[in-house]
Amino acid sequence: MGKSRILVLNRKILYISVSILLIFVLVIIPLLIRIIAPSVNTFTDPGSGIIVVDPGHGGIDGGTNKDGILEKDINLSIAIKLKDILEKTGYKVVMTREEDISLEHLSDEGGSRHQRDLSARVSVINNSNAQLFVSIHVNCNMKRPATDGAIVFYSDKYEQNKTLAYSIQRALNDMTVNGKKRTTHDPQKGKYFILNNAQVPGVIIETAFISNPAEKELLLKDEFHRQIAERIAQGIADYLYKPEIVAK
Repeated sequence: MGKSRILVLNRKILYISVSILLIFVLVIIPLLIRIIAPSVNTFTDPGSGIIVVDPGHGGIDGGTNKDGILEKDINLSIAIKLKDILEKTGYKVVMTREEDISLEHLSDEGGSRHQRDLSARVSVINNSNAQLFVSIHVNCNMKRPATDGAIVFYSDKYEQNKTLAYSIQRALNDMTVNGKKRTTHDPQKGKYFILNNAQVPGVIIETAFISNPAEKELLLKDEFHRQIAERIAQGIADYLYKPEIVAK
């Protein structure tokens, strides 16, 4: 066999070897990581400048309610105000919804309407290349109507979840209404579909208790929605830029 043929053969072998190596590195290894360690954070760019804001419920799903006041409307009002604040700060905001709709029609998953709605929200979050997400909700405890204040829920799937939860909880705990400080809480672990299936750090924020008479009245006020949005934005900023404060 001539030297030229040997050279061509060696080049082909090298090309095939490099191709196999690239397939292994780019395809096989990431697939194995997802199978063996599904809790590994797979979001591609933690400095993307993108934040997902998820106003819970919507459309046919009103969420919790009291005396005709629907959670879905409050969630959307707070979320839109939060979007405005974050965008003025320089972030790009991806909203799961910007009107009174549910999202089950966006999901190809099986299951109930509610499950498909949640799957669609997770899909928006996971396809956004976001740094983080916040899901806005309103709480209710009819057995204990005196319960009030904001509570942030997180999953221990990612270490950042807890840090983000404590940062936003701290900001909400510092909030005053009519000169009075709100009841303070610690963030809590929660086993919720969105928290368990999102591939970026995030939290669920229960902004107030609609079952509490005083907070129900506050939830009717646009100014209260704005205050909540400002505190959430502050908590996000502290998480991103002042980790030493969050750690205390």
